[in-house]
Amino acid sequence: MEYTLENELLTLTVESHGAELWDLRRKEDPAAPLLWDGKPQVWARRAPVLFPWCGRVEDNWFEFEGRRYEDLPQHGFNRDMEHTLVKQEKDSITFRLDWPGDGEKFPWKFSFETCHTLKGNVVETVCTGTNLDSRPMPAQLGFHAGLRCPFTPGKAYSDYIIRFEKPEAPDGSDTFTLDGHVFDNDSFCFPGLSSTWLQVEEKGTGKALRVDTGDFGFVLLWSPKGCQEFVCIEPWTGAVGPGHDLARRPGAVVLQPGESISRAHRITVDL
Repeated sequence: MEYTLENELLTLTVESHGAELWDLRRKEDPAAPLLWDGKPQVWARRAPVLFPWCGRVEDNWFEFEGRRYEDLPQHGFNRDMEHTLVKQEKDSITFRLDWPGDGEKFPWKFSFETCHTLKGNVVETVCTGTNLDSRPMPAQLGFHAGLRCPFTPGKAYSDYIIRFEKPEAPDGSDTFTLDGHVFDNDSFCFPGLSSTWLQVEEKGTGKALRVDTGDFGFVLLWSPKGCQEFVCIEPWTGAVGPGHDLARRPGAVVLQPGESISRAHRITVDL
């Protein structure tokens, strides 16, 4: 089910399946969407939240207490579940997923709460995963929003760059060039950035969609091969690593019973 939030500047639509950001527009220009629209022939998702792991698990299985859990989806399964509406106000909405523990997919019991809030020209998403099991639970948490690029009618993909707050791009500058082939070999991963934000920026005008990255150990850039319609700036707490122990993946945290992991994701609309 889709739900709509609004304030004086923005209109946001959220989908209960995955508690996912679904559509974002400025009230000043409602015909111009700022999030990817999920065309299935390109990429069927829009802004999934990644939990309880990020990326692929090697060979698509992990082992726990002598049992193998197989056929694992990429980026965990939070994004593929229906979430329950907990609370809705004009400019905020909260969903919750209660996972009972599962002998086939993920043995730990947990809750996952997602709160989307409009704050002026900022969309803030706060996610909190809590271990409700009696055993320590490994976890990673990440965000994967597809940002429209171009976001101005008449502009081309090549009229945009990714700007880093600090000179941490692959060539040592603070900009990352976008063209039709930059993602031909898949994503770029930046561990340990000191930049607290990256943004999709329009050349010449400085108009931008900014994503906060300061509270995350890894930031990825990605778009499907050959696609020139959107780009993802993805802050993750953990990343892909070898092996079949979820607790040993890069950046993984092990939540004790009752313990939580929480992060805030922010998209600033500066157009």
